[in-house]
Amino acid sequence: MFILSSYYSIIMKARGDRMNVRVVYTSHCKEARKLAEDMARYVRTHAIPISEYDFHENVDLLVVGFEEYLCFKDSELESFLSQVSRQYVKNVALFNVFHFKTKDMDKTIKMCQKYDLPLLRETYSCRKDLKNCQCQCDDMISGARNYIEDMVNICNHYY
Repeated sequence: MFILSSYYSIIMKARGDRMNVRVVYTSHCKEARKLAEDMARYVRTHAIPISEYDFHENVDLLVVGFEEYLCFKDSELESFLSQVSRQYVKNVALFNVFHFKTKDMDKTIKMCQKYDLPLLRETYSCRKDLKNCQCQCDDMISGARNYIEDMVNICNHYY
């Protein structure tokens, strides 16, 4: 009985019940939204667009999702990251959806460093299929779930 209850408490802790996890995404990104909603559901929270985020809420883990576009600069993401404060956010994790290259992820990491955000080392990038422009295959969803579970575990055990 003890083994079962301790296993259950470990699972519950890994799923985010004891920490304040927020999953946000840029509002114009349909695929990042779908992935964010699945990740949030996995850790028992809700995904919200970054325009609805409360900057004065204490958050243990903030997971930010965005999509990369070839000819589009994401000013919404840049504005959001400039407003996030270390005072309220303990850890930041990033994930993105892309077509060709992950250059925007590198730019976003540099932005986080510029604003001195507590960025976790690991990121999750998901490549869209060019034919149907979707990224919701089982491998990508399970990868996103593994990613957020790992980030929660890292925050619980190391920070």
